Amino acid sequence: MTAPVYSYQIADLASNRILEDVVLTGVKFNKPLNSSGKFSASWKLGEDTAHLDAYDLTMPCRRVVYAFRDDRPIWGGIIWTRAYDSKTQTVAIGAGDWWSYFDHRKVLPVFAPNGTLTQVAALALTYTATDQNAIARGLVAAAQAHTGGSIGVVPADTATSGQLRDRTYNGYDLTATGDALTNLCNVINGPDIVFDVLPGASAPQRVIRVGTPSLGAQGSAHRWEIGGNTSAYAWPSDGTRMATRAFATGQGVELGLPIAVSEDTTKYAGGYPLLELEGQYGSAEDVGTLTGHAQADQQVGRMPVVLPKLLVRGDQSPTAAEVDRGDDGWLTIPPDRFHKTGWEGPVRVVDIAFAPGGDAERVELTMAPLLDGVA
Repeated sequence: MTAPVYSYQIADLASNRILEDVVLTGVKFNKPLNSSGKFSASWKLGEDTAHLDAYDLTMPCRRVVYAFRDDRPIWGGIIWTRAYDSKTQTVAIGAGDWWSYFDHRKVLPVFAPNGTLTQVAALALTYTATDQNAIARGLVAAAQAHTGGSIGVVPADTATSGQLRDRTYNGYDLTATGDALTNLCNVINGPDIVFDVLPGASAPQRVIRVGTPSLGAQGSAHRWEIGGNTSAYAWPSDGTRMATRAFATGQGVELGLPIAVSEDTTKYAGGYPLLELEGQYGSAEDVGTLTGHAQADQQVGRMPVVLPKLLVRGDQSPTAAEVDRGDDGWLTIPPDRFHKTGWEGPVRVVDIAFAPGGDAERVELTMAPLLDGVA
C-alpha cells in the first residue's frame, strides 16, 4: 500500500486566507480527546524559499498551519512559537490547535472598555438547566463575540446530549474558557469535546465537535494485535493520581467555601491507603454540581491507571483515516516477558499522534485509562 502524502499550508489567522504552501520536515502532531493538540516541525529555508517572507509567515499569534493527508485537512492550529537558527537556516515551528486559543481567553460577556475597576468582577455568564452541549458551544461563542475575539470556529453540528447543567461563570473568577471546557468534560457523563478542521471552499473550516455525550464510533470493529497490525506497545502505569477520597471545592472563601466529598472505603481492606485529591471548580456553586465533580474525580482515580500506547502503521487496517478520537476497539497482547499470560480487552482511543515519514506513516494511538490491577 502506498504511503499517504502529507502537505502543509500557512494561513492568516484572522481571515483564514491561505498564504503559502510550505515544505516541512520532522513533523509531529497529535489529536487528543478533550484537550489541545500540538504541532511541531522544521522549515528549512533555501533557494526555493528565497521569494518568501519567512519572518511574516511564521509570526506567532497571527498565522496558522494546516496539515493535509492526501489533500484532506487533518490538523489545524495557531503558531505560538517559532525559533530561527541562522547557522542551519531553519525555522522551528510550534503550534496548538484551536483549543489552545481558548486557553488564552476568559469566560466573560462582552463589556464596555474603560469601565470602573469593579466592572469585570460584577459580570457573570449563567446557564440554567441548559444542555451541556449548548454550554460548550456557548462558551466558544461568547469568547468569539468580543471585538478581535473571533477566530472563525463554528459548531460542526447542533446535536444535544440530554444532560442538563447549571453553570455560573463569575467575572471575579476570570475563568479561562479552556478550563471551563475541560471541567465540563470531566464531570460524570460530561461531553467529549474536540476542535478540528473540515474541508472548506478555499481553506479548511475550523470547527468544534461535541459528543452526545461521547464522540467516536462506539462498539467499532477496530482490532489491534501486537505482532500483527501493531508493531509495539507501551504500558505506562501511574498511581500518583489514585484517590480513595476526592474533594471538589466551589466558589467561596474560608468558612463559606463549599466542599463536596466522595470516598470509596472498600479499597482499604485490599491494602490500599487513604489517598486524597482536590479539584477546584470555581463556576460550581450548588451541591449537585460539586458532588458530581467529586464523584467523577474519585471514579477516575479509584485505582492506579495505565494509558496503553500502540505504535501502528497508519496505512494498515485500521488505517489512520479510519480511526478517530473516541473510537472503541479491541486490543490483544500475546504472552510476553511483561504480560506472562497475555492481555486482551476493550480499549478506546483518546489521542492520535502522527509522525509522517517518507517510507511509512507512523501513528501512535493512546488509549483511555484502564484500571491497572484488581481491587
